[in-house]
Amino acid sequence: MRFDLICIDMFQTLVDVDNRIPFIWQRILRDKYTDEAAANCAKLISQKLSNAFHERVNKSGEFRNLKSIFNLYFEEIAAETELGFDFQVAADVFLSEHGDSKLYDDALKFFELIGGRLPICLVSDADNVMIKPLIPKLNFDSVFISENVGSYKNDPESRIFNMVLKHYQVKPEKVLHIGDSASDIIGASKAGIKSCWINRNGLQWKYPVKPDYIVRSLVEVMELLG
Repeated sequence: MRFDLICIDMFQTLVDVDNRIPFIWQRILRDKYTDEAAANCAKLISQKLSNAFHERVNKSGEFRNLKSIFNLYFEEIAAETELGFDFQVAADVFLSEHGDSKLYDDALKFFELIGGRLPICLVSDADNVMIKPLIPKLNFDSVFISENVGSYKNDPESRIFNMVLKHYQVKPEKVLHIGDSASDIIGASKAGIKSCWINRNGLQWKYPVKPDYIVRSLVEVMELLG
């Protein structure tokens, strides 16, 4: 197969956010922190992300950055758990902690081997505070961040992916987008871009739009690209 451009997601694709979970909830809950409370809150935020995020951002008719969205999520969680934390502080902590995420072991090798052959651009549903500390760690050809472009990957017009196509003047079938979420796959597919689901945790795909490729690591992507 022949691609002219690789697009790639950041969180849970190139870096592991899960390793920040204890630090996130220790900062938010402070003296109310327990492993059980942290696990419950992490589960709630994950559920809200998977169940409501794209419905909320796509049906609102206007772009809202993640900080404003997570303010709502953390306000709901503070009420549901009766833990009484400051939801605005919690949102700030949650987003800023993303910037301390560690690279997966295969990320640098991927850029070393593939980046020498093909341009690799970052496409991320993120606010700048989350992602700016991470960008210098990898040699991206270009960077497309939702807060900067005013679009999430799975918006109805696939604006962020169409901006990538316009920037590179490349046909969509010559682009491979790699990511871990439904928005990565569905958004790329809507723009005609080939999609690759990186499924590091052995999950089941449950959406009607299916990825063109499924891998368990970036090592498998390297094998896919030859």
